[in-house]
Amino acid sequence: MREGKTKQRATLLVAVATLFVFAVSPAFAGGAREDDRVTIRIAEHPGPHVQPLEEYFIPRYEELTGVRIEMEVLPPDQLWQRMALEAQAGSNYYDIGYHSPGWFGYYYESVADLRPYMERNNFDMSQYSAAVQESHMTNELLRPGEIIALARNPQTPIYAYRTDWFAHPDEQANFRAEYGYDLAPPETWEQLYDIAEFFTRPAGATVAGETLNEALYGYSASISAPGGMARAFLAIVYSMGLDGFDENYQTDLDNPILLDGVAYWERLVENTFPPAAATWNFLEHLDYFRNGRLATAELWPEGVMRAEDPAGQAVGNVGYATFPRWEGNLADLPIGRSFLGGGGILMFDTPRSEEAFKFLQWVYEENAVEFTKRTAMFARNDQFENEEILASADFYETFLPAFGEQMAYGFPRQDIAEWGAVMYTPVGEFAADVISGVMTPEAAQQRLVNNMNTVFREEGYID
Repeated sequence: MREGKTKQRATLLVAVATLFVFAVSPAFAGGAREDDRVTIRIAEHPGPHVQPLEEYFIPRYEELTGVRIEMEVLPPDQLWQRMALEAQAGSNYYDIGYHSPGWFGYYYESVADLRPYMERNNFDMSQYSAAVQESHMTNELLRPGEIIALARNPQTPIYAYRTDWFAHPDEQANFRAEYGYDLAPPETWEQLYDIAEFFTRPAGATVAGETLNEALYGYSASISAPGGMARAFLAIVYSMGLDGFDENYQTDLDNPILLDGVAYWERLVENTFPPAAATWNFLEHLDYFRNGRLATAELWPEGVMRAEDPAGQAVGNVGYATFPRWEGNLADLPIGRSFLGGGGILMFDTPRSEEAFKFLQWVYEENAVEFTKRTAMFARNDQFENEEILASADFYETFLPAFGEQMAYGFPRQDIAEWGAVMYTPVGEFAADVISGVMTPEAAQQRLVNNMNTVFREEGYID
């Protein structure tokens, strides 16, 4: 490993320690256990898996084994910082953590290699595709030859829309009269804008013959800055055919097409998003969608059960499509693409690792069918093919084909430790600062490029 990593870890530790100075964990405070039972501690990401874990899997496992399991759910930005702090301080506090490939570089030295645990316990790795293994379960740069995580919900976002509104004859006629083509899932990002603009309406207007009690918005993602903004805007960046950087660490973010992309994004956000989107955490915009206040939406697949909530207004009327292509993109892409996101679970190297792995295997292998039925999270090949799973939700018939096609175009995050520092956070800041008027697009682009080159130079990737 390069010497630059030492400085990176030390700098991060100071920054994160400042953030959590008032949140001292029991491991630091010398808290005693109530009894002598093994306690497994889990650091988790919010999502549809949390409630099933809390209400079904964890209580059942505790009853079966006598092991105590404590799960802490934190907002994404706090989660990776807390895991990094605990790992780098050598506290052995967390045994299991949420695995986002983009965060791995912050604590990669403290993560356990799962391969020997898998071999001892006959874990079946063949159920994970080569692409999923490469994107979420291995990192040949930082931990060569090892299995560093179990994939749980590898995914990339797709497009969700209200099928009943798209099919309504009044909406179809009005759209064709205004835009000159048929109302249907968009084939280009400009068409996505047209559709979003068309459905953005004030309270008192009508949609599909019904009067709106509240304003209706055309499109949204959750775009709290910088993480949410990056997650959503990267779909534009990658759809334009930009990669961020190549194998020689040369950036393409200086290309003028990026300015076209952020200009489009600014127009889309300002004219069609709910104002509250800037404050929403991951998937919160889907509350508007399921409650009839949003016509179309970015849908990370782990949010599909939120969109299809039986208590919502959208249930049974949700369509799914791949993201549209960016006309004139640099990679001749036939559809849009975003980064391959989602994640999995990893184990930290603690005295409780053996017990932690037994829990992971019990949930994600022995109870894989039950887990997917309760969460709509797919990672293993047998989950996509299991008839019991497919019969458990009507929406799988239309959702899974769009999900599968979009995954084929998912852009894997480069496996360097600094991906978050050169792409994820800076791209979010770039888009947020342009939209808010803090910087001109040209100045924000230059800062983005300069930051990437500075990090690459300090870490020894380039001279």
